[in-house]
Amino acid sequence: MIFYVTLKTRLLALAIIILSVTGGLSHAQQNAGGYLGQGKDQYSVFVFGDALAGGLWAGTARITNGNARLIINGRYRDGSGLAKPNIYNWAQRLPVTLENRQVDIALVFIGTNDGQDIRYQGAYLAFNSLQWRKVYTASVATMMTQLTAHKTAVYWLEVPPVNRPDLDERLKIIAAIHKQQAAKYGIRFIEIRKLFTTPEGQYTQNGADIDGNFARLRSRNGIRFIKAGNNKLASIVLGQVLRDVAIADGERPVADFPLPDGAQIAANANSTYTGPIFGSPAPDNQVSIIEPRNMPLAGSDQSNNVLVSLPTFGSKNTGTANTTSFTGNSALNILKAQTSPDSTAYDLFNKGNWPKTRPDRLDDFHQ
Repeated sequence: MIFYVTLKTRLLALAIIILSVTGGLSHAQQNAGGYLGQGKDQYSVFVFGDALAGGLWAGTARITNGNARLIINGRYRDGSGLAKPNIYNWAQRLPVTLENRQVDIALVFIGTNDGQDIRYQGAYLAFNSLQWRKVYTASVATMMTQLTAHKTAVYWLEVPPVNRPDLDERLKIIAAIHKQQAAKYGIRFIEIRKLFTTPEGQYTQNGADIDGNFARLRSRNGIRFIKAGNNKLASIVLGQVLRDVAIADGERPVADFPLPDGAQIAANANSTYTGPIFGSPAPDNQVSIIEPRNMPLAGSDQSNNVLVSLPTFGSKNTGTANTTSFTGNSALNILKAQTSPDSTAYDLFNKGNWPKTRPDRLDDFHQ
């Protein structure tokens, strides 16, 4: 009997882990009060991306100097991008940071190195070809879902204009993919191109700085920003972040700064839940389905009523609207097929590697 209770507890704990690593809902999706959810005394802000992100990090640190509520940090790699995992594999490195550091807010500035062919499975995919778009879009989606799965509020910056016309045209394609995926995953996409071009839409290295003075903002290489430009970038991003902070504090209504397109409020009883689900083999060798709203809180009564069979799993995997029964092995095979190769869920289902526990979570058995 003791073994059965322990096994059931571990299955429930496993469900919680998979919900956190295979999809997750962003703060915007969890709290109708705004993109950041409930207000906090301090926010850990991380800047992620390529060399331009390093400049944004510096500008953000300068602009927020003296603001005790925003703790600025970052991870950037010069020359990296989502089309260049050989330079720096964001899909592998980002989860390490998210596991080891608290990241409440992510400022993502990446893509200027992505306007090129992609090496994939031993072959080169031509830029903007159908297969290239499929692979690149998947890389963008991976980074976005890795962040939102950790309940991180994401502010994704548009790729800026550059001085080389041929490269600029390529970066417009990159920016369009980023914007499309941001809308899909309900995260904030910050458009900056028009703020760093002429009224006719052409590249310019000059413009108004944060004090309204006419100044040079871009490096002479036509790609990077100098100090004045990075300060302007930081002020643009922080303007949106601080509006969300005011909403989280209850000082402004959500209507002042609506949630991103595509964001869904899980607490809205009038909408159909479309988030992640988890199938675990029950003692009768059938599959029970657990949705987040049915999960127990740590320390609460873990009764048999927690395991609720729903039609979602059957319709999601068979194309039917009826509840479908699976054996434990067939359900496991479906779960294996649905996990990303770089995810914790993949390691669990395919290699049997139990995910690292977090202190005080339901799967923490140290106490």
